Amino acid sequence: MKTMNYLVKAQWCSFLVTKKTFVIAVCMATLISATIAQGPEVYDIISTTGSIIDKRSGKPLQPGDKVSFQTDLEFGSLQDRAVLLNSEKSKYFLELPRETVLSGQRTIASNLALMPVKGRPALITGTRGNSVLVTNGLSPQSLREYFNIDTFTIVGPQLKLPVTAQDARKFDLILRYEIGDDIEEYVSSDLTIVKNDLKIFGAGIHECFVLLREGNKEIPVTQLSLFFVEKEQLFGEFDSLLKALNHKKADNNTVREVLRQYCTDVYGMIDRSSLDSTINDFLAL
Repeated sequence: MKTMNYLVKAQWCSFLVTKKTFVIAVCMATLISATIAQGPEVYDIISTTGSIIDKRSGKPLQPGDKVSFQTDLEFGSLQDRAVLLNSEKSKYFLELPRETVLSGQRTIASNLALMPVKGRPALITGTRGNSVLVTNGLSPQSLREYFNIDTFTIVGPQLKLPVTAQDARKFDLILRYEIGDDIEEYVSSDLTIVKNDLKIFGAGIHECFVLLREGNKEIPVTQLSLFFVEKEQLFGEFDSLLKALNHKKADNNTVREVLRQYCTDVYGMIDRSSLDSTINDFLAL
């Protein structure tokens, strides 16, 4: 299989790419007037997924690097992404705009490759995360609130839903998703999601339908993006984030809130006990 390279250039341009063309030019400038007056904005790289190569140096972007986008970047795939902080400590995703297909041609939407990360209410969703299932009992509504409707990320290779033994015996969990031209279905009778049992490429599934099965009845729950992240990767991101924020000497309660907010903004909903356990392990290093 050939490797497809995608280029990002710091200039305005139009976006029309045929199936046989894999070079895409995307604007990287967010504030042209500020760039002219004050020079290029400098960003701290907090995390990278996939391969994003600085064409000037020939080296991949790495967490902890400081960059200003005065050169071309080469993306290994459309799924490659980095998380950055600017000088005001605002979060950004560095990624290629999502493509659509029109009349047999691949068309790139004219969005910026550098996209602000929207803050999410970490404490509200996090506090409800584990209690909503165990307290209220498993139902389509409670499971929808637990997963949310945007992005759900599992830390590590698997997650067992926090439900009662009675609910685990009563329901099956169904994940239905598309891989290529095939529809895959993952059925869990013990309400555990195991990464190695899913047919996925990369970090996860961008469109996943979640259902409950009770007897012969299938009950729709929600549609979301389901991703996995390793604990060791989060440790590296936490370290880069705290260095960029100059928070290494902050008290643990402050650090916990900063890390929870970062994970919620970047990774969406995460099982609260898994997230707190990961943060505690990091702080114990």
